[in-house]
Amino acid sequence: MKRKKLMALCLAAAMSASMLAGCGSDGKEASGDSKEQSSAEESGEEAQDSAEESSGEEAEASDSKAPDDGAAGGAAAANVPAFEDIQFPDTMPANPTLAEDGWYDYDDMSVHYDLEFLTYNYGEELPANDPIAAWLNEKFNVTITLTTAASGDLESILSTRFSSDDVPDLFSLPSLDYGFTLGEQGLLVDASEIYPYMPQTCKFVTTTLLEYTTMEDGSIPVFTKYAIQDGDIWGLAIREDWLESLNMEMPTTLDELKEYARACTFDDPDGNGQDDTWFMTGAGNGTGFGCLGGFQPWFGNPAARAQDGKLVSPMLDGSHKGWITFMHELYDMNVLAPDWFTIDWESAKAYMLKGRVGMVNYPSGALYNEQALANDNDFAGAAKTWAYLPSLPDGAKGGAGGNAGPLWAIPKSKVEGDQGKLMRILHIMDSMCYGGDSYFATVQGGGNEVHEGYEADVREYLPDGTNYCYVDASHPGFDGTYGTTNLALATWQNFGYTLKWQMEYVTDDMDPDLKAQKEKTNEGIKAMAGYDRWPNDGLLSTVSTSTIAPNLGEYEIQQLYKFVVGERSMDEWDDYVKEWLDRGGRDVLTAQAEKLGVELPDEAK
Repeated sequence: MKRKKLMALCLAAAMSASMLAGCGSDGKEASGDSKEQSSAEESGEEAQDSAEESSGEEAEASDSKAPDDGAAGGAAAANVPAFEDIQFPDTMPANPTLAEDGWYDYDDMSVHYDLEFLTYNYGEELPANDPIAAWLNEKFNVTITLTTAASGDLESILSTRFSSDDVPDLFSLPSLDYGFTLGEQGLLVDASEIYPYMPQTCKFVTTTLLEYTTMEDGSIPVFTKYAIQDGDIWGLAIREDWLESLNMEMPTTLDELKEYARACTFDDPDGNGQDDTWFMTGAGNGTGFGCLGGFQPWFGNPAARAQDGKLVSPMLDGSHKGWITFMHELYDMNVLAPDWFTIDWESAKAYMLKGRVGMVNYPSGALYNEQALANDNDFAGAAKTWAYLPSLPDGAKGGAGGNAGPLWAIPKSKVEGDQGKLMRILHIMDSMCYGGDSYFATVQGGGNEVHEGYEADVREYLPDGTNYCYVDASHPGFDGTYGTTNLALATWQNFGYTLKWQMEYVTDDMDPDLKAQKEKTNEGIKAMAGYDRWPNDGLLSTVSTSTIAPNLGEYEIQQLYKFVVGERSMDEWDDYVKEWLDRGGRDVLTAQAEKLGVELPDEAK
């Protein structure tokens, strides 16, 4: 579906009649496996495309509702901005700032509301004595019922509840398309009437995210912000100890990197006298290039996008060819492990964590923790092993961040005639956003303030906008009070949690080896945060290739592999592009152009 540009969006918002006035556990105790570490986030991503519909039980205010005029007056007094006056950022902030006092003066906290929120869980039901809900209830003068379901059941549950006129006050969506379907039926509050009351959230709503959630007519039926685990936490790390043994400096150019790759493979960097080291492995399990995909954005924007009224595709602008050419050079140098293409991720850890390859593509926290655990808890050794590239080669950029987090929606039927209720919901939501004063209380099983008598966690914002969110092994989410996996209360994380700015907790009096490992982890996180990155154009241009051209993906991988290993000459690239277009690529580009509202490039016609 073609989406309007932001100018049309703001015009539509200005013309519409607004219904509102104004507009980490300690590494020694956890396995730290990168796949296990992200399992909760991955299951959340299934519902991430989820701009949740308006389906939840009709919540009634247990006390008298605030008069409409009173709510409007409070909003005006609090200087709530008009939607069209909000300055949404182009990218996620590198150093987020905190919410400010006085932002929520629009909310008359003397009025009590009964509210139902609906979202997905992580395989465990919320406890009946939910301490996070109890804490929020007291703080915000509400009674919240948090209803949860498996992410795969959300659509059927919401459809049933909408058909029976029994919807929640706030819900997360199973997909963006489902949110658009509800929006087309006029069932949801437009986000132009939501974001003005969420000033902290607006810091994390990029212009791309805003356009992504905007329908063709300019309406915005869902609202969102950052993802729990974004793609930009992955980066390329190099064996720092091998650089030292090889008497080499950190590579800063592609030529220097290739020289390092050659030395990793042929100059015995580990000094064991054996021919058993390589530059890299892929770990794509024969269906992709795995770790080697980390180089792709170095050669150009890897996403299709609109430019000067036409579609620009990495398949046609030379960037895709540049990446494949570089991988062919690495293969031709014999610096890739023998099974680089066929090996799977878990098996490849025997290379990556056991001193057999000189570069990996990994999240920083997972890399240093898994390196230590794979080598008899050698935390000091892990700190001396890897270092993330402090900068990328000239002209190179990192992969895009700024993916959508859980998508949320509010049914019109639940707040019409009661602006105060809507403002209370948005006040609560904004408070749970990163930088808000309820963030730490509602993530990772709830903070110290939520659990009476518990004081072991360290959760705090740091001066540079990052944070510590240390969860002790004695946390009630682990000790049996609320389960033993800290997943029983994890559903609350859907409202605001993110790993994006989270540092490893470090103290001067901790074990020196563990401290060194955690400090190195934080260096990696900060290095990746400093990379110049491509905009997240894929959010706007992605289409279902498997539906449009079911066999194209398999054909593409087969042919790209042949180019990498020399079974096809790079001189045949133009021939391959023509084949790709004829096998369904042209249909894919046509769909992308239609989605973006631009013309096909001449070479694709």
